Amino acid sequence: MLALAPAAAQVTDTTRTTAPAADENFDDFGDVGAGAGTYNTQKVLYLTPTKLISVGYEGQLGYDMTTAGPLPASTAAVETRVNSARGVRLAFNAPVISRNDFIFNVGLTYWNTGMDLANAERSPYFDKLQDGLRTTGLNTTIFNPIDNKHFVILQLNLDANGNYRSLKDVQTEAFTFSATGIYGWKPNDNLQWGVGLSRTYRAGQLLHIPVLLYNRTFSPQWGCEVVFPARAEIRRNFGTNALLKFGYELEGNTYYLGNIGPDEVYLRRGELKPRLTYERQLSGFVWVSAQAGLRYNYRNDAFRNQDVTGERESTLGSEPSLYKNTLTNPLYFNISLNLVSP
Repeated sequence: MLALAPAAAQVTDTTRTTAPAADENFDDFGDVGAGAGTYNTQKVLYLTPTKLISVGYEGQLGYDMTTAGPLPASTAAVETRVNSARGVRLAFNAPVISRNDFIFNVGLTYWNTGMDLANAERSPYFDKLQDGLRTTGLNTTIFNPIDNKHFVILQLNLDANGNYRSLKDVQTEAFTFSATGIYGWKPNDNLQWGVGLSRTYRAGQLLHIPVLLYNRTFSPQWGCEVVFPARAEIRRNFGTNALLKFGYELEGNTYYLGNIGPDEVYLRRGELKPRLTYERQLSGFVWVSAQAGLRYNYRNDAFRNQDVTGERESTLGSEPSLYKNTLTNPLYFNISLNLVSP
């Protein structure tokens, strides 16, 4: 999900593009020139400024992890304390083509999560996690207005996920591909909505699911920004240079950890994050964003395969895992400095 960025907003202009987070970033489009003619634009009033460049840092407080594996040969569970999980989050987004009837954006992202384990020697699996988890990705977004009220959005993501230390260490097993297509309606400048389909790893494993896009401004003070099920937020604006949001985001991907004994190991990691976000203009097009919330463990088990194989432990059971993990749920924070589009 290096839909990096994983990422306009003018301080005196209330017509701004949206800036969702890294992974399904459907509103991340370049600025359409004046004179849109018979085509609708990607802009909705008062939405979060779109981030062109983002430099951030995210950290989770300490939590406990219990691991049983490799299964089924071993059933012994070992425990460790993850003292912290933290690292930088970088994103770059830029319009390549920006016309009234067609917008094409390209984005790059890099997320690093360094992990400090108290007793990494207790399990070879812990030793793999000690190397940290990283996502490096390339994403493209196409916004194609059909007429005054209809549009199509297509987003593609190619991500390298694993415990590699440098890009030269990335192996082909680390790559995942995600895609989302949406057909939408924009009846006025306060409402943009659409429905579509997504191939995504956000929940920690490959899913093909329906998607709902719903961006609405109810008043100059209140609105909502939704790409369900990936994220949903209620927004409170304070003029045109500050806003507060409350909601959640689902993050995740499948990470290639290499070999442990005879087995290739893939960590299927999904995190649900209820959160509060405050964003404010510092100067001109430079904004700061501060976020705090809970990291809830949605999925965190290791398997021999990147994607679900269909094999089940029993008729009603799930696919057998190689390492079964139990995690407690810590608080987390994220702060970033952002250059937003005009």
